This record gives sequence, C-alpha cells and structure tokens, in this order.
Amino acid sequence: MSSCMRIFPAAGMVALLAAHPALAADEAASCLKARDPQKAISACQAALSSPDLSKEKRVPLLKAYAENLIKKQKFAQAIAAYDQALKLAPTDNDLQTARGDIFLITGAVDKAISDYSAVIARDPKNLRAHMGRAVAWQFRQKPEFALKDLDVALQVKPQDAQLHAQRAQVYMGMKKWAEAINDYNQAIFADPNDVPSREARATAWMRLGKWDNAANNLDVAIRLDPARASLYEKRAMANWKLGRKDKALADLSAVVRLKPALAKPRIDRGIVRYRLGRLADALADFAKAEKLGGSTPSLHYFRGRIYEKQGKKQAARAEYERALKAPMTSLADQRARMEADARLKALKVLK
Repeated sequence: MSSCMRIFPAAGMVALLAAHPALAADEAASCLKARDPQKAISACQAALSSPDLSKEKRVPLLKAYAENLIKKQKFAQAIAAYDQALKLAPTDNDLQTARGDIFLITGAVDKAISDYSAVIARDPKNLRAHMGRAVAWQFRQKPEFALKDLDVALQVKPQDAQLHAQRAQVYMGMKKWAEAINDYNQAIFADPNDVPSREARATAWMRLGKWDNAANNLDVAIRLDPARASLYEKRAMANWKLGRKDKALADLSAVVRLKPALAKPRIDRGIVRYRLGRLADALADFAKAEKLGGSTPSLHYFRGRIYEKQGKKQAARAEYERALKAPMTSLADQRARMEADARLKALKVLK
C-alpha cells in the first residue's frame, strides 16, 4: 500500500478512491499481482472498498483477496471472501471449487462435498472437483464413493500421477494391496521422481510379504531423497526380514543420524542391537532414548531382557514392572507389555 494511503483512516478510504480512480487502479493491480501476501491483502482491501467497481472487476479481486488470505492461513476470512464472490458469480466453478478446498482444509467436510457436487453437476468432468470430493469421501470413510470420483477423473486424464496416487491411497485404506501397487506403478511411470508413491508402494509390497520388492523400491527412493528418514525405517524392516541384519542396523543408524532428537529410532536400533547380541550398545541406545522421553513398554521390556542375561534379576523385574505402566504407542508396545507380564510372572516363580 502507498504511503499516501496510510495517512487516511479507513472511513475516508472510499472517498479517496472515488476521487482518485488512478489510485484505485493501482491498488487493484497490486491486489492481483503482488507477490507478498500481506501487501496483496492490503491492496485488495483498498481496491474492494471502491463503490464504483463493476461485478466483472470485483469478482477477480475477491478471488485474489481470498487466495492471499489462504497463504496467511486466515481461512475464515478467505471463506467470507469466496462467499461474497459467489453471490456475484454463483455459477463460477473455480470459485466454488476453491471454497470447497478451504472447507475441506478446515474440516467442514459436508460443506466441501456440497460445493464439489454443485460444480460436478454443472461440469461432470471437472477434475479438481472430483479430486476434492474423493478426498472428502475418504474423510467420511466412504472409499467406494471416493473411487467413483477418481475413476471419472482418470477417464478424463488417464496419465495423471496425482490421480493415480490418490486412488492408490484409497486402495491402501481398503487393504487392497495389489490394486494399490498397480496405481502407484502408474503414478511413478508418470512421475519417476515421486518419492511418496515409491515409499507407499514399498509399504504395499511389505503388506504382501514381498520384502525383496519393497527393499528394491526403497533403494531407488533413498537415492532420490536421501534425507527422508522414513525410507530408512522401512528398508530396515525389509532388510531384517530378508536376513540382512547388518544392513538393517545401518539403516536404523541412518534414521538416528537424521532424527537425533527422537527417541523411537534409538529404541528401534537398541532392539536390533539386543537381537544381534550387542548388549552394551543396546543399553546405550535405551538410556539415550529415555532421556529423550521415550519411556515405552518396548524399551523397558528389552532392557529387562538384557538385565536377565546379565543375571540382574531384580533390575529386570523393575524394568518389566515399568513396561506394564509405560504408555503404549504401537502394536509392538502392546506385545512388549504382554511379554513383560509373562517374564515378570516367570521371575516371581523362580524366586
């Protein structure tokens, strides 16, 4: 906004703009083109305050205003701007789809579905509306409806990587691993650098017990994105299942290096070190993980097992008791708690 405009209070803005149409035009241009969202918002507010704007000029300004509000995460204000624009242009598909997107982001799923459906009624092959409604159906846990929308979208644009990846995600939720893999194949063929699809495809292979395929997928994904810790976590599991224990350990060490402030990678590495007989290293991992806030049933159970191997039965019992009280965050923790309970009972019998 110009220094001249900052001098005048908001109440005098309309009069100022009416008296200076060139100034209003400058603000409108800034609203539409300014790269800085905050500057664009201020320019949009100034331009929209003019009483002489035609509908044809006001609608694009409201759209630009909403888009910049979204960049600042002012979603309620953005929706209000879209509401105003749609009162002036009620059949504008771009406006209604954009409002549907914001409803989806803010959790107003039913309103999002309503907007997308209105667009699809006017334009049955609108890709953005079908894609958005598919995501909304997923939130509503109606995967069959999501698949119908994605099928229509893929008929219009069969080589679209994002659409294939989205449909694959729906299939993953339905535990249809083979169908998901087929769609991820299509997504990766369309975009060979799509690391998230490669990672998800590896997960699907793992669900099918195809550990070799999973590891090979992850090898490529890691070459494309060597800083993505979750890739190493998954490859560690695949390598362990394939009997490549040293490689699994190396992958977990990579996760620790990439995520040094997280406890879980150290717990996972400590468990692997325990299973490889590297008890001192495992204890070091568990100690560090606990300092990082990682008091879990898995940590305490496996540390108890180490103490048992070292003949420290009292210390082992204390760890198993802690395992029964520690909060669970995974199925592995649930199993660890059950095992800890069993070991605690066994030690009491031995006593």
